[in-house]
Amino acid sequence: MAAEVADPPSPLWRRLSVRHLLLLAPWIGVVVGASRPIRDNSFLWHVRAGDLQLAAGEVLTRDPFSFTMAGEPWRTQSWLADLLYGSLEGATGGLGWVPWLLIVCGGLVLALVGVAAYRRVSDPLPVSLALLAFIWLGLPNLVPRPVIFSFLLLALLVVVLDLEVDWAVPLILWVWAAVHGSFVLGLGLLVLDALRRRLPLRKAIGRLGLSLIAVSLTAHGPGIWSILASFFANREALDFISEWAAPDLLSIPTGPFVLLIAAVMVATARGRIGARELWVVVPFLVFGLTSARAIVPAAIVLVPFAASAWPPGAKAAIVSRGSARANLVIAAALVLVPLVVLVGFEGIDEDRFPVEAAGYLEAEAVWHDDATGGYLIYANRLPVFVDDRAELYGPEFYREFVNTRRGTPVWQPAFDRYGIQQALVAADAGLADVLTAESWKVDFADERWTVFSRP
Repeated sequence: MAAEVADPPSPLWRRLSVRHLLLLAPWIGVVVGASRPIRDNSFLWHVRAGDLQLAAGEVLTRDPFSFTMAGEPWRTQSWLADLLYGSLEGATGGLGWVPWLLIVCGGLVLALVGVAAYRRVSDPLPVSLALLAFIWLGLPNLVPRPVIFSFLLLALLVVVLDLEVDWAVPLILWVWAAVHGSFVLGLGLLVLDALRRRLPLRKAIGRLGLSLIAVSLTAHGPGIWSILASFFANREALDFISEWAAPDLLSIPTGPFVLLIAAVMVATARGRIGARELWVVVPFLVFGLTSARAIVPAAIVLVPFAASAWPPGAKAAIVSRGSARANLVIAAALVLVPLVVLVGFEGIDEDRFPVEAAGYLEAEAVWHDDATGGYLIYANRLPVFVDDRAELYGPEFYREFVNTRRGTPVWQPAFDRYGIQQALVAADAGLADVLTAESWKVDFADERWTVFSRP
């Protein structure tokens, strides 16, 4: 009697169910977020940094953008991302590539976080719920600045460590060190993961040592550590930048982080998170509470643990498999139809930046605020007064700048010291009232911006 032959497994698309389709819901958020006009001030000066490095054939080591700190030692920590930006703008003649960059990076981050979560729970429903919370937290941070690459590399590192593909770890850290200074999070995760898994000391030290060598071999060489030293030496300056403030967990944008924390606590109470896994969970949970900017990287690590709060074998209301072909069509529609919103991509947000007002700036020394510095570097290509590079300007400079913007008496000596001839001032800034009272000439004014000239 002939032996029975087992039926081959059915193709993946035939096993699609409604529960699997829910995994695509967060993707819609990525596409919609990527279609927003460009509002990120920091990204714009990164594009110009890429231009300068492509022209010079070397990375920046001194400030090329401001007249207040011109020539001061400063290294662009995101040199590799800057080169990508400069190349894309040069090839396309504009910024139309930005939403596609965000879609690729945001989609890959979402997929990697989903893979890490699915490996823990093997159930698409809790994974999709966790990803919905994650994309809600991530939308404000879905911006084209180099930090988007740090999210991608952190998510990739989480999956690689879970799969124990140790040879890939130094490669990931090398790229990460070339695109963003947050690579130190990756180094920290290596230490915590070694404690979690009780890795042999020789293996843990070897993996960390190779990674330290890798990050020291980027274009800056050992200079990468001077970038971090400068950043930490000027931590006080970050107090003047809103994204480094402590997060408001009761606000709508960051509220889901509370849900992730609650889910992690439930999973721990149910024994779904082991005691040794707390070596990873607790530090990243605490890290997420330090600033608004820390929430997304913390969530990347925490989402897989939060998904495990879902009871194994729990019955869900959505259990229908439905027609496999219909589910395939719906999945394709969920992936492709949202891309229609990219047709309306507007480029730079003219409500955010002083697009018209900048055309009236003619002086060599112009005062303006940090929120417009990146735009002026990109659009006018003139030396700026200040931008958001806190590690360059330092806390004392920022303190005087903030007081000047408020219109306190320090504005006069500050203007005299830097030879300010024009000022681009937000209409609601105290300085606007002061300059009006001091009879500064108005070159341009609308409901948001005023350009003043020294009388």
